[in-house]
Amino acid sequence: MGKASVLLGKVRGIPIRVDASWIIIFVLATWSIARGVLPNLHPNWPQALTWGVAAFAAVLFFVSVLIHELAHSLVALAHGLPVRQITLFVFGGASQIDDEPQRPRTEFLVALVGPLSSLLLGGLYYLVLRLARDVSPPVATLAALLAQVNVSLGLFNLIPGFPLDGGRVLRAGLWAARKDIAWATRWAARVGHLVAMLFIVAGIVLAFAGDWLNGMWLAFIGIFVDNAARASHGEMALRKVFEGHTVAEVMSDGCALVPPQLTLDVFVEQYLMGEARRCYPVGTREEVFGLLTIHGVRSVPTSTWRDKRVTDVMTPLPDLRIVSPETPLWDALRNMTADGVNQLPVLSDGQLVGMVSRENLISFLHARSALQS
Repeated sequence: MGKASVLLGKVRGIPIRVDASWIIIFVLATWSIARGVLPNLHPNWPQALTWGVAAFAAVLFFVSVLIHELAHSLVALAHGLPVRQITLFVFGGASQIDDEPQRPRTEFLVALVGPLSSLLLGGLYYLVLRLARDVSPPVATLAALLAQVNVSLGLFNLIPGFPLDGGRVLRAGLWAARKDIAWATRWAARVGHLVAMLFIVAGIVLAFAGDWLNGMWLAFIGIFVDNAARASHGEMALRKVFEGHTVAEVMSDGCALVPPQLTLDVFVEQYLMGEARRCYPVGTREEVFGLLTIHGVRSVPTSTWRDKRVTDVMTPLPDLRIVSPETPLWDALRNMTADGVNQLPVLSDGQLVGMVSRENLISFLHARSALQS
């Protein structure tokens, strides 16, 4: 989602992004309201008013989704959980919280506040409907649509299908009862899988009954929920394997430093050709200046390699996420995922002592799997 998204701004330091897929649901929502809902309610409205109210309703719907996600994120921040960003996309919105809650109570509060905010918005829009009913039919109609949408959004998210909000509330309850987040996640994911299958079956039935648009949409939501449940369960299982292990156990030491004065053509000939490594630290024995990757070299035309030094195309050290030998493996993996990189430099007291890569982590997982077998 991140590469095809636009930054709208920040709230409490949280970036708010709109994914390119948002345009799909915006167009569908506007078209559906303008062609399927408003003509039945107000057949005498001019087309300009009909389409204007429909478009405004679609925009306010996503504002409602944003408020829902902001509620999650602000409560998460209040409990010390880092929030990377909020993204609005085709299935609604997502708050990317970078860590799992440490207590069931925190999970419960972060999960529940989203649906509650949607239900509260639904109540506020209903109040606007009552006030505007005899004053402004367009405002009253808009308020009625948004009241219904927000109440539906709140109730839908309370369905116990992990990782929907209701599923996270379920996991919080199971976690509190059993004191085991891995076990709670496993069972919440199973319930989420069952709920997703029900969505898919209901969607297929609706499609064959003639309501193909709503049927297909419900089936897509089921597929999305099922994939998310499997991913969340897999992430928790992976975290459990990494628990208690540090970078020092898997990192590759003895990294060969690339001299900063080297030109790219010499680097390719002396270092890159015939080696399996994907990145190379640039520096001296006293100081590391940055990291040079194959992707960085490829971004430079070959005709200029003789004139470019490795320092011209490397990623400077201040722009890199740095880990230490004591960094937990799970944190190292999260840092790689956050930056979209395959390796990280390992520094101790300012000195480069090794590199940790995804290949190192995969080898560790294979070794653990073999031991358990």
